[in-house]
Amino acid sequence: MSPKLFDKLECVELTEHDLSKPCPLGPAELKTGYLPNGIRYYVRSHAKPKERVALALVLKVGSVVEEEGERGIAHIVEHLAFNATEEYSNHEIVKFLEKIGAQFGACQNAYTSADETCYQLVVPTDSPQLLADALRVMAQFAFKIRAAPGDLAKERGAVLEEWRMSRDAAGRAQEAHWELIMQGSRYAERLPIGTEDIIRNVPAEVVRAFYERWYRPENMAVVAVGDISDSDSVVQQISQAFGQGHSRDPTPAPQLPVFDFAPHTQPRYKVFIDKEVQESTVFVSFKQKRPPMSTPKQLLDHFESYVFQEVLNTRLFKLSREQEPPFAAAAVSEEPLCATTQSLVLTAVAMEGPEHVLQALETLLVEVARIRQHGISNKQIAPALADLKADIESTYKERDQSFCWDVRDEYIRNFLHGELVTGQEYETRLSKTLLTKFGINKERVEAQAHAFKTTESCVIKVVGHRPNISEADLMAVVKRVEEMEAEGKIGPWEGDLEVPDALMQKEPQAPAGAIVSERHLQNLDATELQLVNGMRVLMKHTTHMEDELFLTGVAPGGLTEVPQDQFYTASTAGIIAGQLGVFGFKPAVLSDFLAGKIVQLDLSEGAYSRSFKGVQSPADLEIALQLVHLLFTTQVKVDEAELKVVMRLLKQSVDAQQRNPLHHYHTRVRTVNYGDCYYFKPITLEDLDHVDVHKACELHNQNYKNPSEFTIVFTGNMKCEELQPLVEKYLASIPPAQEPKPKDTKELTILPWSFPKETVVEDFKVGMVSPITQAQVTFPVTVSREKAREELVWLKLACQILETRLLQRMRFQFGEIYTVGVSPFFGCEAPSNPGDARGDVSISFTCDPANRHRLTEMALEEIEKLQAQGPDAEEVKTVTNFERLQWDESQQENSFWHDIMVMGFQSKSFQETKDVDQVYVKNCKAREKVLLSASQETVRDAMQRIFPLPCRSLYTALAMVPKRPSLFYTATSAVASLMSSAWSALTGSDRGANSMAPGTDSGPPSLQHTLPHHQHHAHHLGGAHSCCGPTTTTAGVAEHARQQRQRTATLGAAAVASAAAVAVLISMRRSK
Repeated sequence: MSPKLFDKLECVELTEHDLSKPCPLGPAELKTGYLPNGIRYYVRSHAKPKERVALALVLKVGSVVEEEGERGIAHIVEHLAFNATEEYSNHEIVKFLEKIGAQFGACQNAYTSADETCYQLVVPTDSPQLLADALRVMAQFAFKIRAAPGDLAKERGAVLEEWRMSRDAAGRAQEAHWELIMQGSRYAERLPIGTEDIIRNVPAEVVRAFYERWYRPENMAVVAVGDISDSDSVVQQISQAFGQGHSRDPTPAPQLPVFDFAPHTQPRYKVFIDKEVQESTVFVSFKQKRPPMSTPKQLLDHFESYVFQEVLNTRLFKLSREQEPPFAAAAVSEEPLCATTQSLVLTAVAMEGPEHVLQALETLLVEVARIRQHGISNKQIAPALADLKADIESTYKERDQSFCWDVRDEYIRNFLHGELVTGQEYETRLSKTLLTKFGINKERVEAQAHAFKTTESCVIKVVGHRPNISEADLMAVVKRVEEMEAEGKIGPWEGDLEVPDALMQKEPQAPAGAIVSERHLQNLDATELQLVNGMRVLMKHTTHMEDELFLTGVAPGGLTEVPQDQFYTASTAGIIAGQLGVFGFKPAVLSDFLAGKIVQLDLSEGAYSRSFKGVQSPADLEIALQLVHLLFTTQVKVDEAELKVVMRLLKQSVDAQQRNPLHHYHTRVRTVNYGDCYYFKPITLEDLDHVDVHKACELHNQNYKNPSEFTIVFTGNMKCEELQPLVEKYLASIPPAQEPKPKDTKELTILPWSFPKETVVEDFKVGMVSPITQAQVTFPVTVSREKAREELVWLKLACQILETRLLQRMRFQFGEIYTVGVSPFFGCEAPSNPGDARGDVSISFTCDPANRHRLTEMALEEIEKLQAQGPDAEEVKTVTNFERLQWDESQQENSFWHDIMVMGFQSKSFQETKDVDQVYVKNCKAREKVLLSASQETVRDAMQRIFPLPCRSLYTALAMVPKRPSLFYTATSAVASLMSSAWSALTGSDRGANSMAPGTDSGPPSLQHTLPHHQHHAHHLGGAHSCCGPTTTTAGVAEHARQQRQRTATLGAAAVASAAAVAVLISMRRSK
């Protein structure tokens, strides 16, 4: 990205004396203050999306304030808020939220962490009364939760199910990590989810007493950000709703306690063994006080930490690319643990084997020691600085285009942690001032490595599936590295690569007559071009996000076009090619070249199509198009040594799947529901042995060779007249190819799948550490081809109504689940199918194993009721209103328009009309027709028409249940446990089963774990997530989780990215 805009940013007035002064809270239009009872408020106008306001009630109260007999109560109170207040009960709040379009569901409207509880809503503002009503509901949360015995009895089951869901391998490892790293602090025994005994047995009066003791006005803030025309009026509404609020406990409010971490100079060691752990992972954490982020100096300190981590991450990535890599992947990150503590975390996914685990640990420690001894070169700092400046520039460009919920979250962090919030324009100018006037100091960047000494409250943990190393082994590695550093035996870094000045030695010239035809699509307001080499291009200019441009290239024909005996070879082609390096460059070289640029290109192949896609900065689009040109004009070069490493990693990943109980369950569900179709069979080690790596590279090269097969879609902030010259230069100049010939979508090979002819009810027994049932009830659905547009809308409405009913009954009435999902799936449907469209609808939930059959029966009963009586009028009104709100909101996003065009080109309708504009118009008309005609009777008719009638006539119900261990297994497990304990004493030491989203053509489920890659992590100017350490959540719409920019603040292995299915991230883009 050109730094011109960064250079043009106007600096702020800032002296050395000002560096330590808190930044002003802003921007100027912000209204903030305190109500008479002590509640803090923040109100700001930010009109994206239109007619929406994001609300939050946040409390500085979490699980850490609980007493021993209260563990988990903060989270229970959060649950009760949605089910039992003085004015609302029995799902009435949830009904109200859904009525106004604030959808309720798991992980959506609230969360509890160790230090805070937060309730969040996004409310339409087209009616002034809706905002007042929503604030009144949140005031109920603040002061009027009932916590009566009956209320608690209804909610225990949901909380228990959430606790049960946290008992998988990842959850067990996280709990062990938390207890180890926070040892010596109150936090160590205050995980928000609590304990099973307290969840089951805590008396209602104890819950009520906790609520009344801590839910005090002085611990609260109310935030309102959105399309607000009169901020003073909103402040008045907040005052009316909250101003008279107080705790029912008349005693003085207790002071909020502060719990610091306990520093230690000797490392702590832990080898955590869990037979379901899929990969051996090394964690090296260095605890420190969580630094504030309120002054310019603290922001500059953050920038220097960011640069250090970028340099170290680049080094670790390059080490993972060696022919004998010390680990499969590694990264460094910051992990905010709680309000007072954060940790710097080195994470590595080790190659399989005890010697490789120790090698991974040693390499991590050696690399930070290498920086302490030899420093960092300016050559290494430059790319990290370029990334930082590019992010500042992007933030400035989109300073008014963040979504209101993202801006709201900034003020939540300000209330909780004092994080600076000045408004993005001032923040970017301040950042420019800090970097240019005061600068990134090389010595201070290098000094960051001293925080990674094992004397600095260090915790070293290895997570694995077998006890083949001891804590004494870890101690020996630490001692060896310390001796190497003390004796000066660690040499300087030698991993820098030669990076080209340009991707293309000679840029192509636009051919004569590059554009064969051009037409304007009136309804989509887009321009369609036909290029001389047969490639089709569609361009849509928007101003939704100034620094965002979506790019997708898609071609018909995918994995069903290869012989079945080559299926796994074809499935792994993208992974193998991505690891060897496409575009003519090794991944590590490309990584260095793309520093400071926002460029992304993901390659994927599904059943019926191939694609490349990504989101670019308009300023970097030329680089992205050069990559596209190189994709078609360069061949993947086979390197036998690198191939050996790639296959080794693949085998390790495939082997790891076998330890995951859900993998076996999902495999069984796919086998039953899709007739043992080869496409859904997971790849095995034996299959990998038969993969022809040379053939895989050949297939990859063939996939991206003929430009006439592809349609390229651009959506975002670049005018067509600016984009067209680049299209002519880089896309039209791709040489035409005779082979492979373009595939006719009408002749694509259809997957040989079939739903069972008779009902299947099965308990699938799987060995697991913690008993939990995953259940899926699946119905075959058939959609009339002639009315497919309308029928799919009917199906969507029916699924939403069914999901809401099941949530109300299974959770709020009986309290036996945490959440439930109802999902349609048409991923097997081929564009070449001339008949009716076939798919399925699945109902998925987790539960206590003893409840699985009763909950399945509830699901069947609710479908029977809908087929017999239909929904009531209020349900229909709610779901159609929500659908319209979501549609209006989505239209303000580039991804919405981009997906419409990309999917339009792949649709059955496009085959008939050859006009994506008409496809869009017909789809809109069909949608509107359904919404206008939706009623109790029409939804009932749709349920009868699309689902089996009666529903019990054909379905599958598969439940994953714990396998009872054999006597031999029990005995050997006990012996192994005793041996492990003795060793310690002596040494001191996917949508569930449906892997493809409805209506999409993603890769096969055969590769659930693929190879890691390097990615430039996001940088948020001025802060990180407010959620510290483990959190539990009740609800918010999934879209609300979109974070425009966020610092690297992930737990453990989450810092190590991996490719998804066959889609391999070929180049890097810092997330926005």
